[in-house]
Amino acid sequence: MKSIPSIRERYDLLFTDDVIAPQAVARIEQQLQLQLPDDFKEIASFYNGGLLGGISIFSYNDHHPNLIEETLRLRKDIQLPHSFLFLAEPAESMIVLDTAQTPAVIWCDSIDAHHLHNRSFQIAPDTWNTFSDFFEYLLTQEEEEQEQ
Repeated sequence: MKSIPSIRERYDLLFTDDVIAPQAVARIEQQLQLQLPDDFKEIASFYNGGLLGGISIFSYNDHHPNLIEETLRLRKDIQLPHSFLFLAEPAESMIVLDTAQTPAVIWCDSIDAHHLHNRSFQIAPDTWNTFSDFFEYLLTQEEEEQEQ
């Protein structure tokens, strides 16, 4: 895992005009009643969701769809555990951040949404131990896309 400042340098080379609402992280924690990992908070100081590496991460701000609305929707629809943050919904799959245990980021098939609570997946998900590991993966994907 690289340091957050080196991750930010890579991000800043790709994107220069993001506007960050500093209260976004506090609002996410308050409204969802969870404690976000430190690496998520650090990355949120320069990234607030959006398309990165071919994945559209829900907005951290009030744009629609956003992390809060989508997480609350899944809590209601599939009883998503309260320690999870719903990050993205790529075709026929979902990406979540588990704020309580590792691996922290889980990209699973949609059919396994009901299995997040006990992690008994029918199809093995892609996982990253930390949010910063996942974010680095997205950065690498973005860098490769932009080189083509």
